[in-house]
Amino acid sequence: MSILYIDHEVNNLNSFKASFRRDATIYLAESTDKGLKVLEEKQIDVIFVDQQMPDMTGLEFLKIASKQYPESIRVLLTGQAYSAEFKQAEVKGYLHNFVTKPWDEQDLRRLIITNLM
Repeated sequence: MSILYIDHEVNNLNSFKASFRRDATIYLAESTDKGLKVLEEKQIDVIFVDQQMPDMTGLEFLKIASKQYPESIRVLLTGQAYSAEFKQAEVKGYLHNFVTKPWDEQDLRRLIITNLM
């Protein structure tokens, strides 16, 4: 399994990699541009992206990813409360789920297992 994690906070990237490196091939990106480059070059099963990215929102990124890489599982990470915008995006197929930050390792594991099985 391969996972792409996109977040502008380096500490979050490092924590994610430390948590999941034994379970999957982990790719990290500090920007959505770098994330798109990884998607062009690698086969990615699961995409996690932070909503509050500087160059485009995580939701905007997942809209692009859902069209270009529809087979991927797409998860939005957000510090915001659940919103109607996220629900609409889920209904439209842009994302499969969203997780509030700070994320919990066991919750992410369950989410990955649920979506890939």
